[in-house]
Amino acid sequence: MSAVLEAIELVKHYPIKRGLLRKTVGQVRAVDGVSFAVEAGETLALVGESGCGKSTVGRATLKLVEPTAGRVIVSGTDVTTLSPRAMWDHRRRIQTVFQDPYSSLNPRLTAGAIVAEPLENYGLASGPAARERVAFLFDKVGLRPESIDRYPHEFSGGQRQRIGIARALALQPAVIVADEPVSALDVSVQAQVINLMLDLQQEFGVAYLFISHDLAVVRHVAERVAVMYLGRIVETGPARRLFAAPQHPYTQALLAAAPRPNPDAQRSRAVLEGDVPSPANPPPGCHFHTRCPHAMARCRIEAPPLVERGPDHRAACWLS
Repeated sequence: MSAVLEAIELVKHYPIKRGLLRKTVGQVRAVDGVSFAVEAGETLALVGESGCGKSTVGRATLKLVEPTAGRVIVSGTDVTTLSPRAMWDHRRRIQTVFQDPYSSLNPRLTAGAIVAEPLENYGLASGPAARERVAFLFDKVGLRPESIDRYPHEFSGGQRQRIGIARALALQPAVIVADEPVSALDVSVQAQVINLMLDLQQEFGVAYLFISHDLAVVRHVAERVAVMYLGRIVETGPARRLFAAPQHPYTQALLAAAPRPNPDAQRSRAVLEGDVPSPANPPPGCHFHTRCPHAMARCRIEAPPLVERGPDHRAACWLS
């Protein structure tokens, strides 16, 4: 398999401006050197606490925000420095499903027009041909084709997210960036939408960059997982191995804090002390050392690289 999406040392810093002249006095290090690759037809989950930078990674790979440094490669093409006009063709290869199904759909357009819009923008279909393609996509995402002429407010949250998925699939992209695609939905609807996305992946061969804080969802959908903390990836590996044998103390704490089906089951809990540091002033060395129960002197000075801990499994920790 070949990578359909790569991020290489991706950085995104936001300037902090103060004073009458709006002078830059610092930087918010939202993403601080992130690298990963998404292979054709696979799901890579990006997980971590709120504010760790995972959604910024998604927006940077889509070029909804311009990276400060690093490279983004879509289907073999480095799109980092492309102008908006040059980027137009490459947007067909990478689409997105947004978190909020209520604000991501234009309320002035019918559901059919929303899904047909990318087809018409790229000159792939118009008129009856576009309507036929939209009806096909509606059927694939579990919506009745006769609902094409209804408006977004006439659909439930789960149905609106299905419309968003149909829109993302319209251009037959190689990869879809799904940013918390089920977090705004009821739990019963979440399972339906997740299973739908997996079925569509099998049928169309699309890859997912799946951004989520919900480890139960990630365990179900992902083949590989990358764990982020304060703008950096601290552990990455096959989902089964990472969940069974996490190597980084932060990953261990995340998994220990996740709800379990049997609350009486015995398990060790890694309790984290303190708050997440500000990305405007991250700690030196390993960003996690201020909360890590195993922190050593070296952790406070030198940032650990991602090193092999097993087949395709890497962790950024000085603990052997």
